[in-house]
Amino acid sequence: MAAVEYRGLLPEDADALGAILGVTWHADEVGEDGGEAAAGGDAASSRAELAQQLYGLVDFAQYAQRHTFAQVAVMGGKPVGVVMARAGKADAATQNRWKSVADDACQRLAALGQDLEEFDAFFRAMDEVDVQLLAESGCDERFELVLFAVGPETRGHGVGTKLLATAQDYLREQGARQAFLFTDTDCTWEYYEHRGMRRAAERAFAPGELLPEGMFVYEMQL
Repeated sequence: MAAVEYRGLLPEDADALGAILGVTWHADEVGEDGGEAAAGGDAASSRAELAQQLYGLVDFAQYAQRHTFAQVAVMGGKPVGVVMARAGKADAATQNRWKSVADDACQRLAALGQDLEEFDAFFRAMDEVDVQLLAESGCDERFELVLFAVGPETRGHGVGTKLLATAQDYLREQGARQAFLFTDTDCTWEYYEHRGMRRAAERAFAPGELLPEGMFVYEMQL
């Protein structure tokens, strides 16, 4: 594997990191919405791929509104992984900057003909359950691992381990002894248990409902 550089988040990283989340979380969803891609040729396929990337960009920008720390893994000039953490509340400039990115991506999705009502409902429902789970968990709400994602080309090479370590170091420096993270069954939640983190709260949903079948809060010791 080529050498990996680690640095802070730049605004121009958003598209590449959003693409990672799009592949991870929206492949099936866009495949259904853009089902004409197989029959409609390259143009339809390109629209479906763009929609997938834009959904991921919205996800990324939503998380980025909360972060007070970010570290990006870069290989060959391309971002291939990211970790975000939060100690306290992000400043207004951070929130406004990334809200603008999310809003712009939503406008581009609407221009592609994507119906965003269910997408918006999903985020609202997720936020509501996350608030409930955090209250049930007893975790310190000031310290959070906001986002942790690594592209498929770098998994298994220690990139995620290094990114996670930098976020943990940052949180320790901010006075944290524990931190929490949200995850669910649409993610590789098993990774956090393999890292020795404790499941502090959980909620189950029936298959086929709007939300994932399982939503969790994990606590990690620092």
